[in-house]
Amino acid sequence: MTNRARPALGLALGLILGLTACAAPTTAPSSFALPSMELPSAIRPADIRAHLVALQRIADENGGLRTAGTAGYEASVQYVASELRTMGYSVETPEFQIATYLELPGGVVEVGGGGPTFRTGEDFRAMIYSASRDLTAAVTPVGFADGENGGCDASDFAAFVTGTIAFAPPGHCYRREVVLNAVAAGAVALVVSYPQYAKGEARRPTLLSPDGIDIPVLSATGEVGDALQAAVADGAEVHIRVATEIGQATVHNVIAESHGIAARVVMLGGHLDGVHDGPGINDNGSGMAALLEIARVLADEEPVARIRLAFWGGEEFGLLGSGDYVEALDADGRAEIAAYLNFDMLGSPNYVPIVYDEPGAAPGSAGIADFLDTYLRGVGVSPERMDLAGGSDHYFFSQAGIPTGGLFSGATEVKTDAQAAEYGGTAGKAMDTCYHLACDTVDRVDLDLVATFADAAVAVTLAISRGVLQIP
Repeated sequence: MTNRARPALGLALGLILGLTACAAPTTAPSSFALPSMELPSAIRPADIRAHLVALQRIADENGGLRTAGTAGYEASVQYVASELRTMGYSVETPEFQIATYLELPGGVVEVGGGGPTFRTGEDFRAMIYSASRDLTAAVTPVGFADGENGGCDASDFAAFVTGTIAFAPPGHCYRREVVLNAVAAGAVALVVSYPQYAKGEARRPTLLSPDGIDIPVLSATGEVGDALQAAVADGAEVHIRVATEIGQATVHNVIAESHGIAARVVMLGGHLDGVHDGPGINDNGSGMAALLEIARVLADEEPVARIRLAFWGGEEFGLLGSGDYVEALDADGRAEIAAYLNFDMLGSPNYVPIVYDEPGAAPGSAGIADFLDTYLRGVGVSPERMDLAGGSDHYFFSQAGIPTGGLFSGATEVKTDAQAAEYGGTAGKAMDTCYHLACDTVDRVDLDLVATFADAAVAVTLAISRGVLQIP
């Protein structure tokens, strides 16, 4: 994952990966003719909620978190595995290693010369894999010219003053790229200020790996950015104190498969882990709840292909669980997977229904997008289509040449007036204002949308399995 190229377009999920540019969804009416086939009865919102309540309880019993490498995550693994075994699936929990991360309390940013003091958790968060440091230095802005390049290019640091704190706006690349540029230029710290974030709203992007990261790296609110701009103008120094811990942990994916000897596999998945700063119920308990109810429905069907379900760990660190799984597949293992379908954030409260539509995806993916688009329109939901550019666990499957598809309901993208007129909700507000925050809890999830998306997933899975939807 550390060597992964930047996608051509991003989305709010890119904040997970430290990407800050977002692609606007586009509406693309489908001319696809939905195949005629019998479908099972609809999935019930109440059953979706039951799983979300269970995941919320797990988080509440484990410090409010379900982050990979924690007891809350392992309890989530046990819950999902038990549910699937009860349904009759063969379940495995393969393990892999990750670098864990923890930011300790007490971090501050203090602007000299009588300026304000900012505190971690309220005004900023150390990015995942940030180093620890206690330092005082002047501030050098980088990447504000040329359309706020954000330090994505080494040339942004051409005039950088060695030994100072780099201060950058959001850019068009992964945060890791900016950090490595800052390290190479001799920065002692990097602060990225997001103007849209107010007190308590700073998110924590991942730097993908601790390798090469030996300076503190902060994701800060707009207010911190304003104070740093004033410090530059006044020639004031800034004190940064951040303490983090990076370790190692064994983490488990959950892989469940229906019984049978069919040569083809239809695979569905999403990430089971939550973020470092909340219980992760919409992101991505909603996908997990949908997958469990999809599994329950499919267990009573007779698909021609085998059904394989994956609940990934380490997605919030950088797609680690799905990456480990795909990397371990041999040529035969890749060839037997007819398609991989991904479900990540399905119930955003100020949602826009979105179908994955990625021009760079493997052949066959467009047919999946057309099917999902047409199915949803048939039940009264007019989705938009978005190039997620591999911004979730489908990325490695697509890179392996496996057709992919999926559904999404929005994260930090701001809902437009036109979208509010079409779908309801509030224009000018993010589709999920609690994305990656402690307020991502059960009562904020749109259960009806999750259930509708789950029905669509059942339909496309059966269509691929039965050969009704031909995938190359």
